[in-house]
Amino acid sequence: MRLIAAVAFAGLWLAGCDPASTAPEPGAGTSGPADSAAAAAPSAPETVASEPTTSAFTHSLTQDMFGYYMPDAQVGPDDFQLITLSIGSMSEFQDWEAGRRMATYAPIMMEFLLPGETTERVLPDSYSVTDRRLRMTGVGADYGRVTLDARFEGPVLSDARANLGDSEAPTLVGTITIGDRTWSGVRFLYSAGD
Repeated sequence: MRLIAAVAFAGLWLAGCDPASTAPEPGAGTSGPADSAAAAAPSAPETVASEPTTSAFTHSLTQDMFGYYMPDAQVGPDDFQLITLSIGSMSEFQDWEAGRRMATYAPIMMEFLLPGETTERVLPDSYSVTDRRLRMTGVGADYGRVTLDARFEGPVLSDARANLGDSEAPTLVGTITIGDRTWSGVRFLYSAGD
């Protein structure tokens, strides 16, 4: 219903912007509202449909951030603890943003430890990643909205990557919110993985 109203409004608005209909010459005929709305209708749904796709997932990286980032202290309640933030390769970001997605993997995701030594992945419903900052939102099955807002530590990140994660210095520092609880100053250590 909202889409129909939005299309109708867009059509009327576009009809009002048409130079031929805003200043008709005296005695000249004008096209009817149905003609203007019909001419505008095909372009309005494309704009509405494409906007969320392009803005929900963005990356602008000049270096590969691939790896695993582990918090250096407990993050999350006892039965839902963050154990890893993983960041994929540049091609994995490109595939995800082009709509080529898997149900169990994303180029950026968080993995939580549950009771019984099982894990749960939180995949993004939105993310924005640059060389300096990382933002992600997702939903945990039992804990609701999960958000991360963090910044990369410039030279420390380069040193940690050069040492394949041997550095004890944090490479990412940020804030995580799980449901209605927030953990600030979360520090992540880098690992290239096995």
